[in-house]
Formats: sequence, structure tokens, C-alpha cells
Amino acid sequence: MEQLVQLRDSLIGFIFLLFVGCENAPLDFYEASAVSLETKRGITTSKGVPFTGIVLERFSNSQDTLLIQEYRKGKPDGVWKRFYATGKTQEIRLFDKGKKTGAHKYFYPTGQIRFYYQLKNDVYHGFKKEWNAQGLLVAHQNYIHGQESGSQQVWYDNGSLKSNYIIKNGRRYGLLGTKNCINVKDSLF
Repeated sequence: MEQLVQLRDSLIGFIFLLFVGCENAPLDFYEASAVSLETKRGITTSKGVPFTGIVLERFSNSQDTLLIQEYRKGKPDGVWKRFYATGKTQEIRLFDKGKKTGAHKYFYPTGQIRFYYQLKNDVYHGFKKEWNAQGLLVAHQNYIHGQESGSQQVWYDNGSLKSNYIIKNGRRYGLLGTKNCINVKDSLF
């Protein structure tokens, strides 16, 4: 009887590893020009079948990479990268089973970072930072499950403070920056 239990447990473990191993199997590469993809209701298909693979698109006037997108079972899954014609990275995004997750970064053509967002399950989760073309931080906000939480700061392009507040227990405390669409700092009372 004990041997049957061990055999059963071994078989269950093998089946589990088989499914887990197949879930993360290496993906095949496809040239975007050679595969016909269509997205409907959040599912990307090729010839009516949910697409699995890595799509590589090149600039039309060169062999340089324009973008790389990973799909599993018709949903974005893995790393998506887009490049400028200069070869510099334009954006990096991460997906897990069709949901945005992890660090999402976007860069100016100069290579200077434009934004850095943290996401989980398709919503902001963690901090969100944005910079202007001169490299000045213009927003630093914090989120938990898509909702503002904690310190929230936004600046104008010239570096002056636009808003600075804290979200605590669902309420805002501090300088919101505007009142009836007019900057509070510039209002006369």
C-alpha cells in the first residue's frame, strides 16, 4: 500500500512539473512581416488560433529592431521592448498573462528616462515617477492596488511645486495645487 501512495505522489509531482515546465517553455521567434496577427477582445490570434511566440518587427528602411513582443496563449506575456531608429531603447514593459506588471519604463530619444511606473495586475502599484526632457523630476506618486497612497508630489517643468499632498486613510492632506482650475498660489482672497 505504501508503494502505491509513493507511486501516486510521484505521478502527481511529474504531472505538475510537466504543466509548469510547458508553461514557461522557450518561445519561437517570428518576423512581424511573416505572421498575420489580429487582436480581438484582448486575445491576439494568428489564423484564428491564440498566438504564442516572440514577434520581432524591424524598421522598414533597415534591419534594425523596432520592437519585440512576447505572447503566450494570445496574451501579452513577458518583456515588450520598443526602440528608436538610433538603436536606443524607447520603452520596456512587462506583462504576465495579459496583465501589465513590474517596472514600465519610457525614454526620450536622447536616452534620458521619461517615466518609470510600477504596476501589478494591470494597475499602478508602487511608485510612479515622470521626468521632463531636461531631466527634472515632474511627478513622484505612490500607489497601492491602483489607488493613490502616501506622498504625492507634482512639479511644473520649471521645477516649482504644483502639488504636494499625502493620502492617508483615503483622504488628501496638503497642497493640491488648484482650486476651480486656478492655481491656488496665484489666487487673491
